[in-house]
Amino acid sequence: MNFKQIASFDNFMLANMTLGMLQENEINCHLKDEHIVTIDPLLNPAVGGIKLFVEESEFEKAQALIRKAEEDYVKEIACPNCKAYALTVEEKTNMPADFWGKLKNQVAYGQSSTNSKKYRCTNCNKVFDELPLSF
Repeated sequence: MNFKQIASFDNFMLANMTLGMLQENEINCHLKDEHIVTIDPLLNPAVGGIKLFVEESEFEKAQALIRKAEEDYVKEIACPNCKAYALTVEEKTNMPADFWGKLKNQVAYGQSSTNSKKYRCTNCNKVFDELPLSF
């Protein structure tokens, strides 16, 4: 079996919640570096966080489940700026084509491509780097 990384986390609780959701849906998956990051959080940048791996044949199904769960969760959070329930997820993948770009990402982040995620309110158009607190 070949496994492919689908996500990385800096929080063991979110990593285990995502792992549990995938396992409930009968997706073969596991965590890597969970114990290192949990015992010493300062090593998180060095190892690239807690990595979630899924079997390659189930990668797209797992991606869809994770995306759907996040979209459902984000819909329940009000925008702190306008109080509307109109937040959406915006993801961007940086996958350089040249050797130097890939090398830079590999050295700096431990992987050849990087992902960034932001949250936008479609009502007031304000962008958040992290999800606002829901309470």
